[in-house]
Amino acid sequence: MKKKVVVAMSGGVDSSVTAALLKAEGHEVIGVTLRLFAERRDAVKCCGGADSAAKARASAQAVGIRHYFKSAQGLFSRTVIDDFVRGYLAGSTPNPCVECNRHLKFSYLFDIARSLGADALATGHYAVIKKAAGNWGLYRGADPLKDQSYFLYCLRREQLEQVLFPLGNMTKKEVRKAAADFGLPSASEPESNDICFVTEGNYDQYLRKYAGVKPRPGYIVDLAGRRIGKHNGFFNFTPGQRRGTGVQGGARLYVTELRPRTNEVVMGPLAAARSDSFWVRDLNWLEPRAEGDFRSAVQIRYHHKPAACLVTAGPGGRVRVKLDEPQFAVAPGQSAVFYAGSRVLGGGIIER
Repeated sequence: MKKKVVVAMSGGVDSSVTAALLKAEGHEVIGVTLRLFAERRDAVKCCGGADSAAKARASAQAVGIRHYFKSAQGLFSRTVIDDFVRGYLAGSTPNPCVECNRHLKFSYLFDIARSLGADALATGHYAVIKKAAGNWGLYRGADPLKDQSYFLYCLRREQLEQVLFPLGNMTKKEVRKAAADFGLPSASEPESNDICFVTEGNYDQYLRKYAGVKPRPGYIVDLAGRRIGKHNGFFNFTPGQRRGTGVQGGARLYVTELRPRTNEVVMGPLAAARSDSFWVRDLNWLEPRAEGDFRSAVQIRYHHKPAACLVTAGPGGRVRVKLDEPQFAVAPGQSAVFYAGSRVLGGGIIER
């Protein structure tokens, strides 16, 4: 059945091919690009900046579809950038891609699609939505190197039948070939940044330059509390980090804990950087929750190999995850996503 579809267009090859594929299938396609940055942030070369907006317009023209810009600077700043800064200053490792999906792509943009009378919203994510046994579900993308289902657990269950991921069964190589075949200007566009608004590629520089965070000199301590080094702010470190700590000599040490209250960074041996259990809050389930405890596989960061675990309900809607095998660098603030095979069950935020 032909549909009216809004495509989230960032200017990159993935969203451009998404629009072209849907147009080729005969759907009525409308491209929408969210402006995420003020003019002073035009240096941003990823989705939401002026450079990408121009590329999105060029791609829409090449595909032959209507295209609109929508302002979302304030929303993006409040829900993604401010959350990112607060997280780091609280000793967490935030996941801004999840929050962008949660608050912008599948909330604000989803509402825009409905206001335009669209039947569905499509994005260039590498994931699959399909119906099995009468229920819609979210599954891993076919390309294991590009699968983005980890970032999509925040989708609401009722949205699944109104979201399209045309690239879900394609590899990146196939997408680039399709872009060339369609004659899209984005065919040779490079991969986007890890975090689009951290243009310098250094969180410390970003926090200082754009968030006004001042250096906070403190100590690096070992598991016994002995001072073994100095730092300029605990927020410059992440759990599991070994390089760039300034601590030299002796056995290999890894960051095991960040202590915002005392401005301390704790380092210890590899065994101390592994965890056998943790709590997860702010959960979103794409499958009905099983009664009582249940077994699953949990992915604790992008490209992490899912680990077998037992999930137990806890107070305040949280769950406790007991791992069969201890995992390295379980970082508070990152997402924990639960899988049954390739199907996403749900996920939430790892708690300190």
